[in-house]
Amino acid sequence: MKRVSEPPPSIPKCAAASKFISFDGTSTPGVRFYALKGPVTEGPAVLFGHANGFAAGSYLPWLQRLAERMRVFAYDLRGHGGSERVSAPFAEHCHVDAHARDLSAVAAHQMANGLGKQETQRLHYVAHSIAGLAALRLGAVQGAGDWQSVCLFEPPLSPTPDLPEHAGFSASVGDLIHVAERRRREWASPQAFYDRLDGNPHYAAWDRSMMRAHCKATLHAKQDDSGYELACDPLVEAANYRATLNSSTFRFVNRFSFPTTFVAGDLPGSAAHMQRLAADRVPGARFRHLVGTGHMMLFERPDECADVLFDHINHAGDAPSPF
Repeated sequence: MKRVSEPPPSIPKCAAASKFISFDGTSTPGVRFYALKGPVTEGPAVLFGHANGFAAGSYLPWLQRLAERMRVFAYDLRGHGGSERVSAPFAEHCHVDAHARDLSAVAAHQMANGLGKQETQRLHYVAHSIAGLAALRLGAVQGAGDWQSVCLFEPPLSPTPDLPEHAGFSASVGDLIHVAERRRREWASPQAFYDRLDGNPHYAAWDRSMMRAHCKATLHAKQDDSGYELACDPLVEAANYRATLNSSTFRFVNRFSFPTTFVAGDLPGSAAHMQRLAADRVPGARFRHLVGTGHMMLFERPDECADVLFDHINHAGDAPSPF
């Protein structure tokens, strides 16, 4: 596969060192890895994965808060942010197995490069939405991964056909596919993107610093200097939603063997309900319910979500540094 020029990182150099992980000689798109800059050099280390259509930089204010108490790493999913763009066939490149393999490669890269003075320490994996599904796929279906613990904010687990939630989940994913395929690709500037979201009632609950970070992280300047375009092709976003319809991950989720916390909002939807069902099936898993939030809880209540993560890591026996 011929390599294209590396996309710009979704997190600026002033906030994180980054590396483009290329899989030369294969058709696998390269991915961008980040090491957040912060005062902590020892103690817990977390790797963060983001939601479909977003980027690691979308969460920058939240990641920087984490970096005040622990070492923080992150990555852009293939076809997102500073990772390589994905081309057809989208169904192959956006399959949940592909995301699971990328996650394994990113974690292996970080472990190979050491974790400072504690090179034998394992990473805590933290993820929002589809990146959480990748971890469950990696551990439960592919039998791989080696995490100290896992904290997942509403991974989109598809119910198996025998469950009454199956039809509702499929219908909601169909709606998301419809929206993604019609998503506006081009914007005059990140500010224009922000202004549109700021005026949309669907984003009224978002923390505005998170919204600004998202608008900067998910746009690339066009080569002809005529404006900006989404880093994640809407057709890639739609293909990723289709990938979540694979219910075999939930079928085998009881095989997931790492200390896990599933975090759910309480707004209507099968995605939230599936977190409790998954927590019941994963041995020793915990369930956390964030009252008054939806699937975008990290953007609605970033401070509360950080506290949930700190509590999760404390429960795993790896206390982060105090402020």
